[in-house]
Amino acid sequence: MSDHILAALRSGQAAEALSLAEAQLAEQPELAENHYWQALALQSLGRKDEALAAIDAAIARAPERGDFPMTRSVMLLGAGDPVQAQSGLMDALALNPNYLPAYVGLIHIAVGQNNLAEAARLVRLAERVDAEDADVLIAYGSLLQAQGDADGALAKYTRASERNPDSVLALSSLGNAYLQKGMPSFAVQALNRASSLSPAQPGLLRTLITALLAENDLAALGSALDRLLVLVADDRNALQLRMQLHLHQNDLAGALVDGESLRMLAPDDANVLNHLSQVHLRLGDAAAARAVLDDALSVQPENDALWQLRCTFEAGLGGDSKAQITRWLTACPGSGAALEALAVHAEATGDLPAAAAAADAALAISEALPLAQFVKLRQEVRDNPEAALDRLSALAQRASSPEAQRMVLAWIGLVSDRLGRYAEAAEAFTRMAQIVPPLKTLPMPYAARDVPEIGAEGRLLWAPVGARIEPVLNALAPVLGARLLADRNQPSPARDDGFGAFRAEPGTEYAGSAFSWRTGVQALGLQPAEAVDWLPQWDGYTAAALAGTELTALIIDPRDALINWLVFGSAQSYVFLPKIPQSAKWLAAGLYALAETIDHGPQTVHVIRIDAPETDALAIAAQLQSALATDAAPDASVLATPVLALGGMPNRFPAGHWRNYRDAFAEAFAVLTPLSVRLGYPQD
Repeated sequence: MSDHILAALRSGQAAEALSLAEAQLAEQPELAENHYWQALALQSLGRKDEALAAIDAAIARAPERGDFPMTRSVMLLGAGDPVQAQSGLMDALALNPNYLPAYVGLIHIAVGQNNLAEAARLVRLAERVDAEDADVLIAYGSLLQAQGDADGALAKYTRASERNPDSVLALSSLGNAYLQKGMPSFAVQALNRASSLSPAQPGLLRTLITALLAENDLAALGSALDRLLVLVADDRNALQLRMQLHLHQNDLAGALVDGESLRMLAPDDANVLNHLSQVHLRLGDAAAARAVLDDALSVQPENDALWQLRCTFEAGLGGDSKAQITRWLTACPGSGAALEALAVHAEATGDLPAAAAAADAALAISEALPLAQFVKLRQEVRDNPEAALDRLSALAQRASSPEAQRMVLAWIGLVSDRLGRYAEAAEAFTRMAQIVPPLKTLPMPYAARDVPEIGAEGRLLWAPVGARIEPVLNALAPVLGARLLADRNQPSPARDDGFGAFRAEPGTEYAGSAFSWRTGVQALGLQPAEAVDWLPQWDGYTAAALAGTELTALIIDPRDALINWLVFGSAQSYVFLPKIPQSAKWLAAGLYALAETIDHGPQTVHVIRIDAPETDALAIAAQLQSALATDAAPDASVLATPVLALGGMPNRFPAGHWRNYRDAFAEAFAVLTPLSVRLGYPQD
């Protein structure tokens, strides 16, 4: 019957194992072995105290058995009592100084306690008994892993699995080591084998799931998640992951089932409720999506996190988010978060006095409301810059993350600039540049070279970083319709033709070509001759590869472009390098390529200055109509309307503003001035 008990335990049928063990114990209660099997079954069921009592009964009946104290120690380790476990293992060694399992257990305890010197001593003792024992090799591997020797650990685990191909511990340790080395395909092989040998181990399945995620094997991932949730039906992480997998596979019914299970387990978890609402939305049931959140709020009407989610959700649906904020304030009249949400909404809709009043009310409740702080800051920048500097001084003390520090430095620079303190502004902007945000890296500019294929036709738009091209695109959109291709800066660009943010080296497989460009345009349902394509970068290679097109270059003074890029970013979302002269050199490369194209081709270039669209909008509209051969001119009023930042703040400096920084950024401007002159701007 013992074989049947062991088989039941290995297959995860602990209740059946206990029934068999207790039947065997009733027949022969005097046998220590029967108490041992009962202990193992009780341990598998999580009945730890009863399991310890059963193993104690086994030890009392067979004190000479060294494996019983070892089993007791393992149970104590599982119960989080390493001290008693250690004592039991020492007792086992007292009975048999060559008892390898006791050494192995003590090594693992020492590693767990980070007592690596003691673990190393115990490894040496164990090796004297049998250095090639699989469990000794595994224990040695765990020591090497703790010491940071991933390769050495991998070698030990590999040897252990060769010595005992059916060792679950060897295989799982090997899988973990492969994961640590960033080799998920090998990890999956080892962990799959381990899981097949011991299918009822949730921890093993969780590690396998991690490896499958790294391998992006979605089919096997789904199977592993199903197996884990059979064993542990309330595993929230597994349910969340399977729900996301269902969504990825467009299995909305499966996602809904998992989402409802998650809601039962965590009825107030905003993340769970958000995902469940999104599933209902994808099923086309907006009412059910709203009901998920409203039901949670009916139970917890004072939960600010749920109200924030409800308001964000309503805004995403295009509904009346102001009405939701009013409901929130009615339910929680003293909520600073609700007042902060009101301030943000009022500012976004242009009601700046109401935004400032709501921000004041929120901050009177709590100063630790960052969005309210910045609503108030923007009001002070508009009305009282000196007060804004005082607020920024306090915010700088609380800015712990790099992102927060960068934002505070940007505002210090902008407020100093508004006050005419340009040296202080330059210092703040320089420090800000040294904190690099996670934007798109700068593409390598490539020189012109012979391109075997020609035949591109159509029109291209380009503007240097720092030139705000958005009003031009807004004005061109109604005139050009689908002919205007402005998709390259979207999170998921419609085309991957080699002329977007990613640039491969010319001559390689993914380098842009006339063929790839034409193919990308045609995939959008257009003929290349009809297209007006906004390119984020210009260089000599692009000019050569797209010979036959015409280029409309929308430029501003390169020195203004540099400081606008530094402070306000760019339409291309390109990262600004930490050293300002480095960014000036990159900007100069594109402008040099433009100047060379103007002088030598192969494109015909229409240069349009957009330095001051507020005053030059009519002239810019006429130039755009001529360059792009449109039937009607773009709307000059749209060209003259700047795209403002939050709080009505500008997102570029006025033309010629670079002169206020000529001393602070002299080295960078020295790189750009010759190109500025070549493009028709004054030396000074």
